[in-house]
Amino acid sequence: MKRKLIMIATLCMLIIFSIGTISYAVSPQVQANIAAQDNFKTLLKSINTEYRDFYFTTKDEVSKAKLGNPIQWATIDINKYDPSIKISDQVTREPFYTYPVIAGNNVITDFSIILKNEEWHVVDFGGALTKNIYKLANENNFNPGDCFLLNFGGDIFVIVNKNGEEMAFSPYYSDQNAGLKEKTLVNSDIIKKSFMNKVRNIQEKVKQGNYKTIGSNEVYMDFLR
Repeated sequence: MKRKLIMIATLCMLIIFSIGTISYAVSPQVQANIAAQDNFKTLLKSINTEYRDFYFTTKDEVSKAKLGNPIQWATIDINKYDPSIKISDQVTREPFYTYPVIAGNNVITDFSIILKNEEWHVVDFGGALTKNIYKLANENNFNPGDCFLLNFGGDIFVIVNKNGEEMAFSPYYSDQNAGLKEKTLVNSDIIKKSFMNKVRNIQEKVKQGNYKTIGSNEVYMDFLR
């Protein structure tokens, strides 16, 4: 894993100049797609015997790998969170996208890219976030393209528009008090209950001096800095 992180950091330094030259006249998603597609193959070519560190099982999978459609990240300012409003109506969409890495018909891993300091950066190559999303989408008959990713209080949530109804799940987080079980698609009202539990917990930590503020970036979006 350490070797993998060193490789990613080194490769990102090498490709950052080409990413940073993309015209800002186009939308952030178009910029992200250009940056991701232009540099994904560069990263793939650098994977040799370490392919298992990137969730591939064979070298053949590496040669066939391509990027699927991106899923955008969003944030909510905890100070302004209102459980009476739809989650999707109170988020800020961030210039941060996670792509499924696909080989054949299988989602292998994740490829993430973010706009920071006016340059596109490869954040990570690895993980199983999109794999979980596609699995839940198949089981619950929704389109992964109708999702966005939300980091709230330090945990990841996937907000889904299923036939006009707002639903959601968390790939890794459970909240028994709210009736939330990980990897289980639920009505967004359950997620809102979990959010309120998090808000109360964070407010208590603020009182104890564990947080400087309960604003969105300072509390749980360090990876966007």
